[in-house]
Amino acid sequence: MTPDAGCLTDDLSRSVMGVREMMTDRSDARERLRLAALDDLGIMGTGAEERFDRITRMAKQLFGVPIAEINFIDQDHQFTKSPQAPGGSPFGPREDSFCDVVVQQPDIIVVPDALDDTRFAHRGTVTGAPHIRFYAGRPLSVSDGARVGTICLVDTAPRDLSADEQELLDELGAWVERELRHVHAADHARRTQQQLLPAPSTHSDGFTVAGFTRPHSEVAGDYFAFTSSPGRIDLTLADVMGKGYSAAIIAATVRSAFQARPGWEPAAAVAAVNEQLLADLSATGTFATLFHADLDTRTGLLRYADAGHGLSVIIRADGTHEQLTSADLPIGIAEGNGWQAHEATLAPGEILFSCSDGALDLYDGTLDALDEMAALVRGAVDDTSLFAELSEVIAAGRPEDDVTMLVIRRDEKKAMVP
Repeated sequence: MTPDAGCLTDDLSRSVMGVREMMTDRSDARERLRLAALDDLGIMGTGAEERFDRITRMAKQLFGVPIAEINFIDQDHQFTKSPQAPGGSPFGPREDSFCDVVVQQPDIIVVPDALDDTRFAHRGTVTGAPHIRFYAGRPLSVSDGARVGTICLVDTAPRDLSADEQELLDELGAWVERELRHVHAADHARRTQQQLLPAPSTHSDGFTVAGFTRPHSEVAGDYFAFTSSPGRIDLTLADVMGKGYSAAIIAATVRSAFQARPGWEPAAAVAAVNEQLLADLSATGTFATLFHADLDTRTGLLRYADAGHGLSVIIRADGTHEQLTSADLPIGIAEGNGWQAHEATLAPGEILFSCSDGALDLYDGTLDALDEMAALVRGAVDDTSLFAELSEVIAAGRPEDDVTMLVIRRDEKKAMVP
């Protein structure tokens, strides 16, 4: 071999190696993006859902196969989202998964007989249970085309899939992808709404403020808000008619309108928000009940306006409780309606709570339920334990509405210090 030929061979080898490294880098980058999209989806390890189970049931019937699954592939595992066997683990090793191969390319893969396919013949699901012979998988893509999982058909006997059947499998895959986009959007909306809620706060004058919201669906039409400043706490709890996304949009609008009026006298703020939003609320055929107040943390004086809410209670130091009533209308009902200014005092050792009407459904659905809520608040040692107990009551009662609570406590010992 001449020196020039040797140099040419070396250059060619380096070029081939460079191409291989570049392809490996691209493959690694695609895998990182795929895993990031899967993580953002938040679906690994979640429970069974009818929205997916109905698709796999239909797939079994349409194709006459014993197994139809929706699977997701992370770095090391295959997770079977649907169907999930009671008492069994939905996780399996990625190296035994047919779906591992499917997510690495964009098209449907059909394996008429796995024993004749070198890609799969050695896999544990072929050599052992469930002894797969036929497999067809359609990759499931989400944002930016990242392939996160599959919908697949499995049989223990060899067979094939016609062009028409492949088209039908593709349509079922598109259905799953629509459900995934809904799950992703719903989860993002839920997280966004939760992130906008204020964290529990302790005021230097001996007051603590905390809130709780449990949406009936993905997002809540209720909200609570509070802000603290020297000598003052402003607080709001609102409940928009309805639930779900439409109510949540209106709730966010109401929240922004009050945020634009910091330090206003409560009744004046409610009147101004009603004037600002009346046209929008009328156009959408909705309204909102709410409790809006400011608290003087030096004296415990509470000034408030109640717009058709009536679900706020002060638990007195002697164990009794007092409902803060009002006959004023919700916002969004009428133009120029006045809201009365009310006052109450939160003494040392006392608690104010306000809740949405979904909380009433945890009991008998009437105002008598406020007695039960007062007992729940009174018996809790702190807000963390209160909200944990409230979560248990919600899980047992399964109310058909959002449940929201806002709690303000005045520390008895702190207040007694000169």
